[in-house]
Amino acid sequence: MTRARSAAAVLAVIRREGPLSRAAIGELTGLSPPTVSRQVAALVDLGVLRETPDLVPAGAIGRPRMPISLDERVFAACGVHIGVSTTTYGLADLRGTLLDSDTIPTPSGGAEDALAHIAGKVRAFLRRWPRRTVLGIGLVSGGLVDRGRGLLDHDRLGWHGVPAADLLHRATGLPVHLDGHVAAMANAELLFGRGPQGAGMLYFYAREVVGVAFAVDGVLHRGPGGGGSVAHLPIGSDVRCPCGLRGCLEATVADRSVAEAAVRAGVVPEPDITLVRAAARREDPAAVRLLTDRATALGRAVGLLRDAVNPDRVVLGGQAITDPAERLPDLLRAYNTTTTLPGADIVSVTRLGPSLQATAACTGLLNRLFDDPLEVLDQADQTPAR
Repeated sequence: MTRARSAAAVLAVIRREGPLSRAAIGELTGLSPPTVSRQVAALVDLGVLRETPDLVPAGAIGRPRMPISLDERVFAACGVHIGVSTTTYGLADLRGTLLDSDTIPTPSGGAEDALAHIAGKVRAFLRRWPRRTVLGIGLVSGGLVDRGRGLLDHDRLGWHGVPAADLLHRATGLPVHLDGHVAAMANAELLFGRGPQGAGMLYFYAREVVGVAFAVDGVLHRGPGGGGSVAHLPIGSDVRCPCGLRGCLEATVADRSVAEAAVRAGVVPEPDITLVRAAARREDPAAVRLLTDRATALGRAVGLLRDAVNPDRVVLGGQAITDPAERLPDLLRAYNTTTTLPGADIVSVTRLGPSLQATAACTGLLNRLFDDPLEVLDQADQTPAR
């Protein structure tokens, strides 16, 4: 096993199972005691692991029994989630705990100007954390992502072939890793969620866009150009999609679509989903019906996808699902009446909560760290001070 793979194996097992003694690390990874000692020493010196003498069991003697844990005090990952209407950026420690975040309206206009504006906000944001060493930026968005070349195509934003990773890198001086936002959310669930690691997982997200990701044995499936699309999954509604057809999933359930339907119904004066939710809390019957219909459509889609993929578990994320929480039973009811496979009780809502977008974006960088800690730390060491 190479030095890089050995370091990744040590870091991964401590992230999942730690604190662990050197002896336990060797047992769980299959690495020899000298290799474990070398990798632990290197990662402690680099600042991602630390010895925790206060956790030494009573009567234990010698360094092999000294518990080793992640050191979340030094390094942090920045994340930027560019959505259709809002952009969220945040900072997380090595355990994925969100330390801070801000949200701004996604800038309109050309991609270069928009990314320059976002970069300025991110630089100012990071200056609030001078004692943290920022490893880099996880940049995530909807649309089609070319991770290898750092290119982003986002029809809703009018961005095509945008070298988003390079533009943000040049504007901030930090390493930037681009990924699709739903893939990043699924990875956040794999890294920091509480579900079984070895199971097949279907991750379903809905807010302004709809997306899915699928993982097996803790590894995200990635097809050419990303993880596929369910935006045009037919669910039988009468809503016309920009593609020209009726009943496409995203055109039916997206925040903007529901808000525009609320304007047409006279529920709200402008297409703002927060106004629709407020009207539903006041028990406006038209607003309640719109959100119930959306939850029902989402539940049908989840049921269809569950039958197609047959995962061990299904994780739901996104404000279209979690806000308002009162509509979740409608979604689950539609799911249960749609799925035909036995053992339907495998659905849970992500525990990442309202910080989902920011945490997922940070995870885009943290995932790279856990895959190849030596490379990511070397890049961070070569990054000029902000």
